[in-house]
Amino acid sequence: MAATARIVQITDTHFAAAAGVPPQWPATVAWLRADPPDLVVHTGDVVLEDPDDDADWELAVQLLADVPEPRRSIPGNHDIGFYGEEHDRGRRLDAFRRRLGDDRFTCDLAGWRIVGCDAYLLGQADHDDWLRAVTSVVAPVLVFVHQPVEGDEPDGWEMPAAARHAFSAALAGADVRVVASGHRHCGGQLGRAVWAPSLTLIGEGAGPGFDPRRGIVEHVVSTDGQHRWRVVRPWDHDD
Repeated sequence: MAATARIVQITDTHFAAAAGVPPQWPATVAWLRADPPDLVVHTGDVVLEDPDDDADWELAVQLLADVPEPRRSIPGNHDIGFYGEEHDRGRRLDAFRRRLGDDRFTCDLAGWRIVGCDAYLLGQADHDDWLRAVTSVVAPVLVFVHQPVEGDEPDGWEMPAAARHAFSAALAGADVRVVASGHRHCGGQLGRAVWAPSLTLIGEGAGPGFDPRRGIVEHVVSTDGQHRWRVVRPWDHDD
């Protein structure tokens, strides 16, 4: 077992066919290829806005194919719809899985259990039973989820109370040391919560200690149970 593992988190790329390749993307891919991490995780909002825009998805799949494996993705609200859009959830989930693979994942790196869950299925028994099972391990756990589970402002874009409760209930008893999310377009840490900035969009309304600049996050976990993280900006232009 390796003593450490690097996990790179990319989030909120909001790829759009009309805008083309984001200026941050070539440098990001080159940085990843120069020293491939042990895992790349995209934590959602892959496409700009409309989960049903085929042109945006075509560009997204093309661009993500350049990212080195192993690579995993979990959905954001712009990928499969927000809370309250359950009537379209099944169709959009099927499309997400066809394009990018499963909407959840688990793997073991440097003595840690790494998990990616689906924020928009929290509260559904099959998803929560899976989440409970994969985190019931004698190991520190890092969970990736698109939206912060706590700490953000109640502005209508926060995770609803029922989903937060389902998340907490599924992880009760697990040694969850890090919960890494995107969605809010700013980087920072609040207790065990690490927020990643958007790759392409400047965040708005960032609170004290949170950075709204674009970036990606590098997580490093180690067999002694330690975790550290930093924001990386591989591009050389001003942000």
